[in-house]
Amino acid sequence: MNKKGFVFTFISVILISVIVLAFLIQYTSRTKINIERTNTEVETMNSFIKSLNNDYMPRALKISGNQAVLALLNCMDPEVECNYIEGYLDNEGTPETKIRDVLYSGSYNIGENPMELMEINNFNYNITNTLNEIITLANYTGIDLTIDNFDENSITISQTDPWNIDVSMEISYSIKNKNNDVSWVFPQKTLTGKIPIHNFRDPIYLVESGLDVALTKTTYNLPSEVNEHAEFTNFLACSESPSFFQRMTGLSGFDPENPSGFGIESLLEEIQSPSFSAIDYQYLMEQNPDSREIIPGSDYYIDSTHCSCYNFEC
Repeated sequence: MNKKGFVFTFISVILISVIVLAFLIQYTSRTKINIERTNTEVETMNSFIKSLNNDYMPRALKISGNQAVLALLNCMDPEVECNYIEGYLDNEGTPETKIRDVLYSGSYNIGENPMELMEINNFNYNITNTLNEIITLANYTGIDLTIDNFDENSITISQTDPWNIDVSMEISYSIKNKNNDVSWVFPQKTLTGKIPIHNFRDPIYLVESGLDVALTKTTYNLPSEVNEHAEFTNFLACSESPSFFQRMTGLSGFDPENPSGFGIESLLEEIQSPSFSAIDYQYLMEQNPDSREIIPGSDYYIDSTHCSCYNFEC
């Protein structure tokens, strides 16, 4: 090979190497950008899913559930129309099913117009509508959220303690990015939330006396501060009393011999006589027990089976 041929070959090899190197650098850079973009989308969607499961959906459930209870209590107001929820022993008329139906559809009976307080400023607080707000939020972040097979039977309402309503829903959903190259599918997810009942209006006071009495949880020491407890109409948990749900029915389904264990009660300040029990539902519902005991340090008489609730022995 002569000198000119060697130089030409050398230059050609250098040029080809530069072109290949430039291509590899560009390819590597483009691949790195794609990987970083995918990682960013995965992290964004993962963060959204975490917020969806731990915050957005449970909050939507609690907001809709809270508004459903407010709407039902408003409907019990003597100035409105519904009175107590009827048919506690009828599976279609329990507080649990009515709260579920109102939470789901916004109406007392599914298919009717929304109840007062369930639609405010053209926004319906039913769970379907609040979930649609989450779908809209997802779209703003570049995520397609699809919720499948959700109806009123996906919702469960219950009580496991005196002071909270447990709301849960089973939901199936999927999410994906706009390019459809990153996705998650959740075939069945159970989400739960607790709705505190304190500061709701008490149903029995509302219907029987027309008074707006908030379900304020007592902070007083009993029995020593029972006078203050009664004066400010505080409530205490008592396993012998009707639960919040049973109070919503006017005691339908309440069996004193077999109480739910999630009962609450207060004392009527005005009832200080050995002839009457001062326990709210017993006096207002005209259920005066034969056996009554005086609460130490007061003039309040109560059903003897409730003494332990006030921390004294009969």
